[in-house]
Amino acid sequence: MALTAEKEARLVELLRQEKRIKATRNEIYQIFRSFAGRYAVLIGGSGSGKSYEVADKIIDRIVSEDGHRILCCRAEQKQVANSQFPLIERRIKYRYADSYARGEWRINRSNGNEKITYLPAGNQILFSGLDNVEKLKSIFDITGAWVEEADQAQESDLAEIDRRLRGYEGTNKSGAEKYMQICMSFNPVSVLSWLKKRFFDNPDRGQIMLHGLIPFSDCADYRTYACPDLHHKVKTWDELRGRMIEIYEHNTLVLHSTYLDNKFVGDQYGQVFIKLKETDEDEYDVYALGLWGITGGIFFNAKNVNARILSNTQPIKQGYFDYTYEGEKIPGKFEYEGYEGEPKSTASGSGLEHIRWIDDESGPIKIYEEPVWGHPYVGGGDTAGDGSDFNAGAFTDNFSEIDAATIRTQLDEDEYARQMYCLGLYYNNALLAIETNFSTHPNKELERLGYTNLYVREKTPDTFAGQPTKRYGFLTTKLTRPLALGMLRTVMREHPERVKDLDTLHEMTTFTKNERGKPEAAAGAHDDCIIARAINCYVSDQQRRSIEKKPEKISLIRAHKDKIAKKSIAEARRSVFR
Repeated sequence: MALTAEKEARLVELLRQEKRIKATRNEIYQIFRSFAGRYAVLIGGSGSGKSYEVADKIIDRIVSEDGHRILCCRAEQKQVANSQFPLIERRIKYRYADSYARGEWRINRSNGNEKITYLPAGNQILFSGLDNVEKLKSIFDITGAWVEEADQAQESDLAEIDRRLRGYEGTNKSGAEKYMQICMSFNPVSVLSWLKKRFFDNPDRGQIMLHGLIPFSDCADYRTYACPDLHHKVKTWDELRGRMIEIYEHNTLVLHSTYLDNKFVGDQYGQVFIKLKETDEDEYDVYALGLWGITGGIFFNAKNVNARILSNTQPIKQGYFDYTYEGEKIPGKFEYEGYEGEPKSTASGSGLEHIRWIDDESGPIKIYEEPVWGHPYVGGGDTAGDGSDFNAGAFTDNFSEIDAATIRTQLDEDEYARQMYCLGLYYNNALLAIETNFSTHPNKELERLGYTNLYVREKTPDTFAGQPTKRYGFLTTKLTRPLALGMLRTVMREHPERVKDLDTLHEMTTFTKNERGKPEAAAGAHDDCIIARAINCYVSDQQRRSIEKKPEKISLIRAHKDKIAKKSIAEARRSVFR
């Protein structure tokens, strides 16, 4: 049956349109185009084509599906007007040129009220800044959303958009199943972003994570990935509806890309990044390689801090010490097996008589390395003072200078001191140095408990006896503070692998120089763990750095014979004097 001239012209137009669309697509986004899950997260460097791909998918859905009201938003309204709106209009003009020429698109360019309508289907693309609360409240029946530069939005913004996507179910006129989707695109500017915690540190069950030419942590190579059935659904219980519902098994897609995955980027664009690497390596990592970064001028080496955070070193155990408290003392001592100095089963925490380790996932103490016989240890402590909420402590092996344990707690000072006491004993009678600026109570409590290896900051003559008197604890001054922080800064620059504690590393990301050049925690941030670790560096010279030689182990038989022999000698001596 011959086609009419009108239908033939329409077919030619569709073929030309399909060819034009294919010519504007990058291979890496193929799975994104057919993905129908709830969340699509496009992360990566600049020039990777993320925004173009999301814009194209929105336009295609507006043309081929029905009943759509898709929301495009950014943190501020002016950003939407300057980026998302003109981008989508340009893509419509290029990819659907014939349709645009026929007047099938109504475009409202009024500032603050931008809207695009595809007249044949009545579908709409809406635009709003997340700062325009009243406008957002007036937008209803949203069937999809695109949050550009999602790292600038708040997690609460995503939750609000998520709540507004409802009711778009069933099938389109074409027979394809309807689905609601939130697309998020952004550069991984900050390793502390809520997006990292939400989609990378705690991924959803069935979450698909892929990367392009540049490897990205925990993501598979899209070129070797065997794509599953993206439309397969599973049943789950809906608490609000009180019944079982069906959701996509693969409900979240994370796709990492860089300019190297974008075939439309020329060589000159790559040269821009090569120049950036020479001037700012941290920004190069973020915007060229699409790696998690730390923005701003932090005091510590940003690249190394970021790398250590991404290594995500976990403690081998977490908890606290329980102890017997008799006569206002902790009668703790090591039990020895075979020879002097080695505790029984240190790994199980039973090496102390009267002091017991308790596993607790929410406990204040994190153990990264068990104590090793003969190794010297140092424990620095920072008490909760002005602008600080935590009592903190950092223990390191003074031979290897590697983190062994940390404590971060809001316990009262006396209980904090007792946990430090137990940690000190646990780590071979470690040298303990707790800051005294805001309170001397923890150090006095350690003295009262009879701890024998306290940091001595100075010796002063006694007024009456004329004998030198020891002053215990670390005093932060204009001289000691910058020196201690400088020593820790050197560690993070030259030996970052020595710092394992994530609380300490996260504090480093917000530890900056103020307008007077003084390094300090940013407003609302903490530095307890940093100061404890810095004190640790400063006082370490007062502890030995060598490993004690282990005495020869005595067999039980030999020990028994020696005991009998000593008893015989003693009896013989007594008989001489009778």
